[in-house]
Amino acid sequence: MKRMDLEFTLIKMEFKKIMITCLLFPLLGTMMSIRSEAFSSQHLSELFVRLFGAVTISNWMYWLMFCFGYVVLLQIVWKKRDKYFEHTLFILLRDTTSYTMARLLAGVPFTLVYVLAAFLIASVFGLFVSRMVVSFDRSLVVMFICIAVNLYWHASVWMCLKVHATNHLANAVILALFFIGVKQPMAFVPLYYSMADHLRGGLIVWLALFVELLLIGLFGYWTVKRVKNADYI
Repeated sequence: MKRMDLEFTLIKMEFKKIMITCLLFPLLGTMMSIRSEAFSSQHLSELFVRLFGAVTISNWMYWLMFCFGYVVLLQIVWKKRDKYFEHTLFILLRDTTSYTMARLLAGVPFTLVYVLAAFLIASVFGLFVSRMVVSFDRSLVVMFICIAVNLYWHASVWMCLKVHATNHLANAVILALFFIGVKQPMAFVPLYYSMADHLRGGLIVWLALFVELLLIGLFGYWTVKRVKNADYI
C-alpha cells in the first residue's frame, strides 16, 4: 500500500499534464471527425458504434490521434523516477519488485480515465453540436472494456520493452503497432481486438479479453523480473 501511495504522490506532480493529455487528444480527434459519418448519427449509442466500433475511412484519423495521445500519456505516468529519494531508497533496499508492480498497477486507472474522457468528449459533441438523442446500449460497456484492456495491453508491452531495451525502442514499436492497427485492422494486429465490430458474439469477446489479460500478466512478470535482476548499483 505504501508503494501505491508513493506512486500516486509522484504522479500527482504531473496531474496537470495528465489531465491536459486526457482531454486534448480525444478533443482534437473529435474535432477532426465532427463532419464524419459518425457525427451524422441520430442517437448517441449509434455515434459510439460508428466512432469506436471499428476503423473506417471516416474515423481513422480519430483513432490515430486517440492512440498517439495514449502513448504521450504513458510518457507522463510512467516517466523515470530515479531523481526521487523514495525510489532510490527502494533500489538500495532491493525492494524493486513491489515498486515496479505499483507502477504497473498505477497505469490501470489512468488508462480508464483516458478512455472515459474520449467517450465523454464524444458525448458532449454528439449532444450539443450534432443534437443527437440520448440513448444507451449495454454493448457500450463491453466496447469500453475492450478498448481499455487493449490499450493497457499495449502499455504493458511498452513498459516491458522500456526496461529490457530503451524508451525510444518502446515508443517506436508501440507507435508502429498502433499505426498498423489503424491502417490495416486485421486479426493478427493487436489493435484489432479493441474494436467491438470485429468481435461479434459473446464468446469471442471474452476469449479475446482473457488472452489479452493473460498476456498483460506475462509482460508484467517479465518487466518485474528484469527490474529485479537489473544492476542499479
